[in-house]
Amino acid sequence: MLLKIIVSLFTLLVVAIAIIGYTPLPEGVQNPYKTQVLMGVFKILHFVMHVREYLGYDSLLNSIQKFQREIILEGETYSSKYGDVEVKRTKMANIPVIIYKPHSLTDQLSPALVYFHGGGWVIGTADEMDITAYDYAKSTNISVINVDYRRAPDFPFPIPAQDCVEVTRYILKHGDQFGIDVNKVGVGGESAGGNLAAVVSLALLNSDLPSLKYQVLTYPVVQGFNLHLPSYVDNNTTMPILTAKMTGALLSLYFGLDKLNTDYYAKVISENRHISPEFKKSKYSEYVNVNLLPKEFRTPNKTAPVVTEPYDPQVAAKVEPIIINPLFSPLMAPDLSGLPPAYIHVCEFDVLRDDGLMYARRLKDAGVSVTLHFGYGGYHGDTMFSDFLRSQSGRDGFRTACNFITGILKL
Repeated sequence: MLLKIIVSLFTLLVVAIAIIGYTPLPEGVQNPYKTQVLMGVFKILHFVMHVREYLGYDSLLNSIQKFQREIILEGETYSSKYGDVEVKRTKMANIPVIIYKPHSLTDQLSPALVYFHGGGWVIGTADEMDITAYDYAKSTNISVINVDYRRAPDFPFPIPAQDCVEVTRYILKHGDQFGIDVNKVGVGGESAGGNLAAVVSLALLNSDLPSLKYQVLTYPVVQGFNLHLPSYVDNNTTMPILTAKMTGALLSLYFGLDKLNTDYYAKVISENRHISPEFKKSKYSEYVNVNLLPKEFRTPNKTAPVVTEPYDPQVAAKVEPIIINPLFSPLMAPDLSGLPPAYIHVCEFDVLRDDGLMYARRLKDAGVSVTLHFGYGGYHGDTMFSDFLRSQSGRDGFRTACNFITGILKL
């Protein structure tokens, strides 16, 4: 009798988890069974956080910083156990980094990728992207410098961007001390890390240092002006990994708004109430004009949310100067000419899809060489997992990025 009760309870638990974790996937998503499991994990996490909120604890958005892991300063990384890449921790410009160098390059100067992890400038660490950095080093046979920049909300804009600029500047000055050929250095990252890579490329464009050779931008966020672009409208509830409201929350923390009121600021930013009506009509609106998108993506398939509340003038006064600062938004830079060749990976079912498409268009219009990879059936984060968990879009995107890097370095 007891066994029957245990089996029944276990069955009910499994059914409950399946119901809670189920996410209706859009038609065309790749590797649906694998994706369903990944989305289910995120859905269950959201459910647990909502239960906590119901019980009187902080909401998910007000608790984002609790998911922030400490930066690790010593000890072996997970990838070091493979033994085919030398992995060591050090500091550059007083910022912790992890250096990956294939053993075949031990006695020679090697090209390098300066890599910035994602996580909305708030969560994520170099160690959490250890396997991705290792994969880049192994697949391209170059050195990778995985940067542990400081993160919001304790270190809001522009500190994370400045950390990344300073580490890259240090490498271009002193890279030979680490076995790096300073004339063959590029930058890259995913999501917020893609933003930082684009920012670094802009910041160092006219410096007296060796020029960067390439930039790898994987589903980058390059603007905070408009969170009602077609990709936000169509994909906001499609995949639970990244929504407009979560993007608004991360932006609010990066902008330096009060972290104890993240729920409110996330709502304001996701509804485009963080900028004034006059600002929306300014010259900067042309940089997020849907005409920069391919024709098939200029009109959303879903209805845009109706916003009835007015903009928040206090928020606007704080964030508008940041939104137009190229150190935050590369898309707002008036002149993109002269930047290094860019690889941009965007995903069909990602709220940030249109950011990447617009930036690719503006780079091309400025005469910059752009390799655009459109991940059909892909979603935000599809390259960040191990190869086993990556969707086909993620596998293709990562492989194409590696081919782009090796192709640039052979020129």
